[in-house]
Amino acid sequence: MLVDRLEAVINSGSRIALTNRVMIDEREALDVLDLMRTTVPEEIKQSRRINQEREKILAQAQTESNRLVSQAQERVERMLSEDSVRLQAEDQAREVLNLARQEAEEVRRGADEYALDMLDRLDGELHRIRASVRNAIEALSNQPAHPSLEDEER
Repeated sequence: MLVDRLEAVINSGSRIALTNRVMIDEREALDVLDLMRTTVPEEIKQSRRINQEREKILAQAQTESNRLVSQAQERVERMLSEDSVRLQAEDQAREVLNLARQEAEEVRRGADEYALDMLDRLDGELHRIRASVRNAIEALSNQPAHPSLEDEER
C-alpha cells in the first residue's frame, strides 16, 4: 500500500555517512505524499462507513437479542402460568375426588344401615310368622281328633 511505497522511497535513498540521515528523491516522496493526501481521506471515509455498518449490525443484534430474551421470558411466564393452572386444576380434581369418595362412603353407610334395618324387620317378621305357625301347629296338635265323616254317617 502507500505506506509500503513510502518505505520503499526512503529505503532506496542514499545514506549520509556517519549520520542517521537519508537523501531521498524529492519528487517521488512528494508524489507518495500527494497520493496519501487523496487516498487517506477516502480510506477514513470507508473506515467510518465500515464502523457505522458495524454499529448498525451491533444495534440490530442487540435488538434481536432483546426480542429473543423477551420472547423467552414470556414463554417461561406462560409455562409457569399454565403449570400453575394445571396444579390448581389437579388440586381441585383431588378435592372433588375426595368429596365424591366421602359421599360414596356416606351413601354406602346409609345403604348398609337401611339394609340392616330391613333385615332386622324381616327377622322380626319371620319370628312372628314362625311363632304363629308354631301356635297353629300346637293348636291343631292339641285338638281332639274329630270323628271322620264316615263314622258319622254310620
